[in-house]
Amino acid sequence: MRRHLAYAAAGAVVLALTSCGDDPEPQVADPTSTPSSSSSPTESAAAEKEPWEKKSEEGAMAFIEHWIRTFNAARASGTTEQLVEVSSPSCETCSNFVALIDRIYGDGGSLQTEGWHVVQFAEPLEDTNDSLVVPISVQQAPQTLRESANSRVQKNPGGRAGFVATVTWQSGRWNMERLDLAS
Repeated sequence: MRRHLAYAAAGAVVLALTSCGDDPEPQVADPTSTPSSSSSPTESAAAEKEPWEKKSEEGAMAFIEHWIRTFNAARASGTTEQLVEVSSPSCETCSNFVALIDRIYGDGGSLQTEGWHVVQFAEPLEDTNDSLVVPISVQQAPQTLRESANSRVQKNPGGRAGFVATVTWQSGRWNMERLDLAS
């Protein structure tokens, strides 16, 4: 009995969605009409910049966090294009990370981790109009690494590490210029 009721209800829904009523032709909006000139809330929100897209000290620090999220995404997926986009070509550490990720995934390997998270920003060592040099403390989550399809699994415990990040404002956006281990 319940099965018959379920079929009847499903049939009624299908009929309601597909019935034409008195009008045999579907109503389609005129493609030549133009939308109103007032901007919608979604257009206004799309025009608003992310904190890391602003040229300010706060924007630079937000960019460092954005870069780390992009780095984490590249390590999780093996796709490094976005990491390259937010890194300066002169960033040796960035290039080394990209090459390592490309090699691991290209050889059939994998990397599982929750990634890095900024724990603390220290006072900037240098703050000019176009660059910021700031020590950061990063918590590295434990990771499981397989360097290639045929290699054995390596487990790394993670931990805290200190870096000095140098970001520069170029062509209307921040770039990771350098990322060095703190001494």
